[in-house]
Amino acid sequence: MSRPDLAHPPLDELRILDLTQVAAGPYATFLLGFMGAQVIKVESCSRMDISRGRAKPTPGEYRNYPGGEPGERPWNRSAHHVHRNVNKLSVTLDLSKDGGKAVFLELAKVCDVLMENYRAPVMDRLGLGYGEISKANPQLIYLKISSQGATGPERDYGSLGSTLEQTAGIASVTGYEDGAPMMTNETFPDPLVGILAVGAVMAGLRRRSKTGIGGFIDLSQREATVGVLGEAQLDYSVTGRVAGPAGNTHPDMAPQGVYSCLGDDMWVAISVGSHEEWLGLCRALGRPALAVEPGFQTVMERRQNQKKLDGIISQWTGQRDHYQVMHLLQAHGVAAGAVLKGSETIADPHLDARGFWDLVDHPDVGQYKQVSTPWKLSANPRKEATPAPDLGEHNEYVLGDLLGLAAVDIERLAEGGIIGARPLGAD
Repeated sequence: MSRPDLAHPPLDELRILDLTQVAAGPYATFLLGFMGAQVIKVESCSRMDISRGRAKPTPGEYRNYPGGEPGERPWNRSAHHVHRNVNKLSVTLDLSKDGGKAVFLELAKVCDVLMENYRAPVMDRLGLGYGEISKANPQLIYLKISSQGATGPERDYGSLGSTLEQTAGIASVTGYEDGAPMMTNETFPDPLVGILAVGAVMAGLRRRSKTGIGGFIDLSQREATVGVLGEAQLDYSVTGRVAGPAGNTHPDMAPQGVYSCLGDDMWVAISVGSHEEWLGLCRALGRPALAVEPGFQTVMERRQNQKKLDGIISQWTGQRDHYQVMHLLQAHGVAAGAVLKGSETIADPHLDARGFWDLVDHPDVGQYKQVSTPWKLSANPRKEATPAPDLGEHNEYVLGDLLGLAAVDIERLAEGGIIGARPLGAD
């Protein structure tokens, strides 16, 4: 891969074969697509990415579609699919058939990266594991995301982000102080692993640029998630203390919490970590003398009197708009953030000013605001979002233009049920 032109996205010479599904893997390829990589999403008509939903959804599933309407082609307009698969091409290949496997191996030859998040043995059973893929393309970077990793006694286990929160220990420290463990409700391991997968791919490409050879990257979602609990693990190894839910409190900061504001279910998050920030909070509250009152002068004292302090702060925040509180406290040097609802996030002036959103016009959905990358590069632009693809939308381009298959050969693949543009059960 040659050095990219600074006038173009940094990865515009990179091609990725994407077999990932649902959340963690698609988020990784979503980010790489915004950086300019050509991402070829591989599904089959008999086994779509389940984020597309069913060919014929039940009424209980209608909430997954814009306006609660599945439409004529619901597999192309489910919210999860539309959001997570921008900037991708779609090709369908039935990898259970020899013809599909042969085409897939040819595709692997013209790609730089292959990413998948099946259970550990799936690709090997298909005869498409790293051993076979590396024979077809020794320079290919093969990234496997799995629940427990590609080796070990639990290698065949599957999971979702919700179960990973349990097995990795996240749930044990998430919840109200002195309360029962709770989930984050946002399947935290999925976006975490998606971002780490981007770093792993870039590391593999860097190694390839130096050695000329590809490699296999074994990324365990459980191990990646366990890695964010370092403080709790270290504390236990040194003191024998088992961490539990801490609510919104912090051992070294006080006050820290989420406080109700003016309006229905409106909140602001406030965190005070230094003496200067404590003085700033007291000034913002209009009570500078509070800073020297007995029981509030040190972090430890404020932690011990947190409930009393929370009452004072809540009385003040409850009379003000959450944005107003955030801006006022920030002006006094206090870390504070308005807790935004989804509708507020989309209209947030700061995100708009940074160009975080793209306006996408999807043929089955209409216009909507699309999130982009959580970073900006100093020289290269990012790619602007293109709509998530229809199932099999790019079969002719990928198989014909990229692989050079003749039209008659592509037609034979369609007749043999190896490729298609409608899921089984749609008719």
